[in-house]
This record gives sequence, structure tokens and C-alpha cells, in this order.
Amino acid sequence: MDRWTGVLRRSRREAIVDLLLWAALCVPVVVLAGDPGPWGPVPAGLAPVVTLAGMALVGVAVLLARAHPLAATLIVLPVGPWNSTDAIATTVMGPLDAATPVKVGPLNAYSLAIVVLFYLAGRRTVRGGPASGLIALTLVGGVVLAAVSTCGPLGSGPGLEHTVWIPLLSGFLLTAVAPWTAGRYRFQRAEQLAREHRMIAEQARLRERASIAQDMHDSLGHELALIALRAGALEVAPTLGEEHRGAAGELRAAAGVTTERLRRIVDVLRDDSGPPGPSSTESVDELVRRTRDSGMTVRLEVRGAGPRVPDVVARAVYRVVQESLTNAAKHAPGAPVDVRLAHSARDTVVAVANAAPQARVPQAGRSRAGHGLVGLAERVRLAGGTLSAGPVGGGFTVTARLPHGEDA
Repeated sequence: MDRWTGVLRRSRREAIVDLLLWAALCVPVVVLAGDPGPWGPVPAGLAPVVTLAGMALVGVAVLLARAHPLAATLIVLPVGPWNSTDAIATTVMGPLDAATPVKVGPLNAYSLAIVVLFYLAGRRTVRGGPASGLIALTLVGGVVLAAVSTCGPLGSGPGLEHTVWIPLLSGFLLTAVAPWTAGRYRFQRAEQLAREHRMIAEQARLRERASIAQDMHDSLGHELALIALRAGALEVAPTLGEEHRGAAGELRAAAGVTTERLRRIVDVLRDDSGPPGPSSTESVDELVRRTRDSGMTVRLEVRGAGPRVPDVVARAVYRVVQESLTNAAKHAPGAPVDVRLAHSARDTVVAVANAAPQARVPQAGRSRAGHGLVGLAERVRLAGGTLSAGPVGGGFTVTARLPHGEDA
């Protein structure tokens, strides 16, 4: 009984839709009440009873069409135009012989219900195998029966294929197989679109996770680089004892290893289909001031004021400066860094240049070239700008031009 409880569980909207569908399918049943039924002409006195019975039959089929669509088709299929000699025909072919005309695609009062319910069955059935097997079995059985009846030892004489089998098979193809095929196509198309939507949503979630991971890498990597820089300063401080300098060296090495592990984790989480966006609200002035407080020599030069810098440009400028200072702290410790910002009415140019490193950087403090500059280039490109980076005079310079207004 639990399998059939879903028949009565439907929302108000579904109930209204099903009621309207039932009313529409009953229109030909009422209008064509005097039309011959599947078992021959209906007596005049029984026409109202047959009409009410047909409406009730269609109502039961519509009631089952959502939970059990295939069962709904089997309810209305027997009342199709199988008494084809008396049913309405869509096309009357010329007689193949002098005595027997052929009707193709016969219709009766229940043909509309058969078409609609077979379409809904194809549209709503998750597994199309059972219904496809039933349709194939019906067609094969009809063809075999037609061949046996016409040409076999049980043949009923010439003309049977003209009056029965051609109308029956053509009617079944037009009113059942064709709507079912159209419904299956719509179902498979909807499933494909749903899969594509799920894939797009999953990619969006992965990009968001990668963006969060990249923001964590940018922020934590910068802080770890500053910790390593301070530990390196303590390591060479003459006022500390050998034991404390060794501990500072271990701290510096651990910070470098942690930075490398963090980079590897972000590489695993990274999604190259889209660039991450910065979440920091810190300004370039605050970033430079905080970097100076860690012991790094940074000079900031700002030229021009111009109009208000767009947010996307401001975030890109911050990321260029942050990534450049982090790289300078890791790869050129002790070297002074110059940060130059030039604002104009049309664009902002940021350049971060560090001198040659004063000493050889320990291997533990190094990181392999990762996605830092690649990410910067992508971020600047999406802001409408250009980025160049490379060694200059023994040091390293990163320069970005970011347009304002419509060019951004």
C-alpha cells in the first residue's frame, strides 16, 4: 500500500494542473460520445453511461500519471481506435485493391488521452527500459501477428492487413510511440541540463574555496615571511647568546618550511579556471608601515592624486605590493625595497623594486616559483591592466599599470 500512497500526495498546484488536464482530455470523449468505441458502435441509450465511464477511466489515468506514469498509459491504451474500420482516420489511402480501402493513423475519442499520457510517461519515467521493452514487444508482436494472420497457415484471407494491421500499427506508432519518444527526449535533455547546472555550481564552489585558500596563503605567507625576517635578525644579533641565536635560526627555518607547506596545500586546492579575489581591507600605507615595523627597509613614494581609484584597481595594487614585499622578504632579505605609486586621471602605475640580496638566502627559507606572479598577472589582466616582472640590476622589479574608468 505504501507504493500507492504517493498517488494521493500532491500539492495544490499539481492537483489544479491535473484537474485541468483531465478536463481537456475529456473534451473529445464528450464531444465524440456517439463515435464508435473500441468494440463497435455504442447504442443510443448507453451513450451517456459510456461517456461517464470513459471520463472516469481518463480521470483514473490522470490520477496515476505522476506516481505511476506507465500504469496510466496501460489504462487508456485498450480503448484506443483498435476497431479501426469504424474509427475516424487521419488519412484514407486509395484502395490497394478494388474492394478494400486502407486507413492510416485512425483516431477516436481517446486518442488525445493516449498521446498526452504516453508523452508524460516518457517525460516522467526515470527508467525508460521497461516502457521501451513493452513498446518494442507490442510492435514486434503486432508485426508477427499480422504476418501470421495474412500469410501463415492461420491466415484469414486477403484484405486483413488493409482493414486491421496497417491501421492498428500506424495508430500505435502515431499515438503511442511517437509521443513516448518525444517525452524521453525532453527527459534526457532536462537531465543533461541539470547535470550541467550541477557541474557549474560545483565549479563555482571549488573556485570559491580556492579563492579562500589563496587569500589565506597570501596573508599567512606574508606574515610568515615577516616572522622569518625577524628571526633572521635575531639570529645575527650580537647581544644574544649562541643558544638564543640557534633558536632564532630554527624559528626562521620553521617559518620557511611552513610557508612551503602552505604553498603546496594551496596548489592542491587551487582551481586555475578563475582568479581568486583579495579579501583584505588594509591599505598600501598600512601594509608598508607594518612591514617596516618588522624590520624591513621599505620606502614608499606616491605621486599624483587623480580621481578616486576604483575598488578593483585598489585591490589589485594592494596585492601587487603585498606579493612583491613577501617575495623580497623571502628571496632578498636585508635588501631595501622601493614602492612607487603614480596616480593619474586615466590609470595607476605601481612599481616595487628590491636591490640585490645582501647575503645568500638559506635553502629552508626559499620557495619554488609558484603561482604568485602568475596570479598577480591574472588579477591585473582581469582589471584591464598589464604586469611585468623580472631582474633589474641584480635585484627584482615588479611593475603594473592599471587603468581607471571604462578601461578597467
